[in-house]
Amino acid sequence: MGTKVLIEMQQQLRNAMTSSGSTPTSTKKVEDASDVNDSIFLVFEDISYSMRTWVFAREKTELLKNLSGEFRAGELTAIMGLSGAGKSTLMDVLAGYRTNGVTGNIMVNSRIRNLGEFRNLSAYIMQNDNLQPLLTVQEAMNIAANLKLTASHQLKKQKIDQILVTMSLDMCRHTRTGQLSGGERKRLAIALELINSPPIIFLDEPTSGLDSVTSKYCITLLKQLARSGKTVILSVHQPSASLLNMIDHLYVVADGNCVYSGSTQNLVPYLSSIGLQCPTHYNPADYMMEICNGDYGLHVQELVDAIESGKNSSWRSTSNVTTIHGQEEVIALNVTASFQALRQRSPIEIAPIRRNRSKTVNCATSFWTQMHVLLKKNAIVLLRDKILTFTRLVMHFLIAFLVGTIYFRIGEDAVYVLDNFNLLFFNIMFLMFNAFSVAVTTFPSELPIITREYFNRWYNLRSYYLAKKLTDIPIQFVAIFLYTLVVYYMTGQLLEFRRFCLYMLMSFAISMVAQMIGLLVGTTMKLQNGMLFGPLTILPFLMFSGFFVQFRDVHPYLRWVFHLSFLKYGFEGVMVAMYGYNRPKLSCSDVYCHFAIPETVLSAVDMKKADYWFCMVILILAYTVLNICTFTLLKLKLEKRI
Repeated sequence: MGTKVLIEMQQQLRNAMTSSGSTPTSTKKVEDASDVNDSIFLVFEDISYSMRTWVFAREKTELLKNLSGEFRAGELTAIMGLSGAGKSTLMDVLAGYRTNGVTGNIMVNSRIRNLGEFRNLSAYIMQNDNLQPLLTVQEAMNIAANLKLTASHQLKKQKIDQILVTMSLDMCRHTRTGQLSGGERKRLAIALELINSPPIIFLDEPTSGLDSVTSKYCITLLKQLARSGKTVILSVHQPSASLLNMIDHLYVVADGNCVYSGSTQNLVPYLSSIGLQCPTHYNPADYMMEICNGDYGLHVQELVDAIESGKNSSWRSTSNVTTIHGQEEVIALNVTASFQALRQRSPIEIAPIRRNRSKTVNCATSFWTQMHVLLKKNAIVLLRDKILTFTRLVMHFLIAFLVGTIYFRIGEDAVYVLDNFNLLFFNIMFLMFNAFSVAVTTFPSELPIITREYFNRWYNLRSYYLAKKLTDIPIQFVAIFLYTLVVYYMTGQLLEFRRFCLYMLMSFAISMVAQMIGLLVGTTMKLQNGMLFGPLTILPFLMFSGFFVQFRDVHPYLRWVFHLSFLKYGFEGVMVAMYGYNRPKLSCSDVYCHFAIPETVLSAVDMKKADYWFCMVILILAYTVLNICTFTLLKLKLEKRI
């Protein structure tokens, strides 16, 4: 919505005034682009949303039914309704968070909404805070400022200080987010999105889980934001009487229908107009919710007809529009023109929203700036996450010491070749399951944070994905190197630097592929499902690895499965690294050792023709394919296409 849009809006207003034979009294103010540019008027008509309750359901369930309304700048708008009424769904649709299955029309400042442009101008603060618990308030604000602003360091600091003081977070700026109270977390979630001053802000139940005092303080802050000229839209379950009086525009939803749209002061007169008398000294919000619940009979359809599914604006109050630079005529004409433009469209023109769903979302900073900030953020989190980082390293060391003790000095003795064979397989199996489990257990908890930050255009997905991979690789490498070094030395493997490097490299490749499988599972499933079904995705690779059964012993119809097992190639690579490359004859502590010659070992396990670098290429290809699949799946999931 740049200058071109503003000029068109101004021309429309002038034409409307000219045709009516009057002259606008605030023409000079209309031409002030800085005043208008900060205001967004959201008008929607006949919004419906349907979805399948589960994957194999034949019919779709209609959650929103032809909703219409207008949300104005300078007003604190609240979408109210019972649980399951559709208020959060409506919020998702208006914010652009849900697009599939949506029909109807949405207009922004007298023009059909372009979703990509709209997302660049809006912020969506979801019901769950979804904050990184290991970052301090100051660090979280710095990261948000560095990702969302291109100003100088001094200006960013001033902006952060101003917001923290305004949101009463100045005293806890050095406190970790995980140690904040519920109200402080809510205010921080709002503060993070105020960094780039979005003209329109959506908040899904910002008062949930807060006491009455904290809720009132939170609503007061949102009211101040609305008074500054922003369009603030929040959903609320059932506000108290004091909170209800602070709301400018109330939009009530029941069973996917709009049953009221107007000021809170007009709610009681509206109900009285259709014969529903609110008791004296009774909270009108409670009375309205009881009506929607059917406590006084079936009146929902009667309310829907009275308010015309939200199109009837006669119960709205216009007393507060003067708060935006005194532009009464500008606001009234803008909203009226938008609504009339929608109503004049023919039914043929009313198309599903998904046909106009441009996803061109621009981030404020460049790819390399995002990479730098995200790498720094991930490094801080990894250093503070003792379970993910230090426990991981300690566990690798302890298991390595235990394994080294059990298989102490067997590596160069031909008597224990089969034991060494078992040891080598256990090593890659441990590294595989460890990398897989870490990804499955940690990534699902990060998805809500990524969803909020990505949807609010903090960064591009590829910069986040690459930064996450680059940050974790050093930790993964150190853990594998520590484990391999201890086990290799204690078990008495052949002390050749080249052989150790080959063994270490193959172990690292196996671990990285397993980690990618874990990320893929973590992206697809929730944590509990990933822990339950995740190991089943690894089991086929394990069975056809060449350890439990050799390729030559399997029925010809099943041999193709071996070629799909990355663990088979990894195990072959490890065996070639340890017993290939013209390794000298092993020492024998017994009278006769059948496996004293390394080639005999490889022949016995059907790996004589195995090639180390071919196995490495296969693992690299598997890692690449899994990376592409995971990234694509994550992108589709974040964009709500699956």
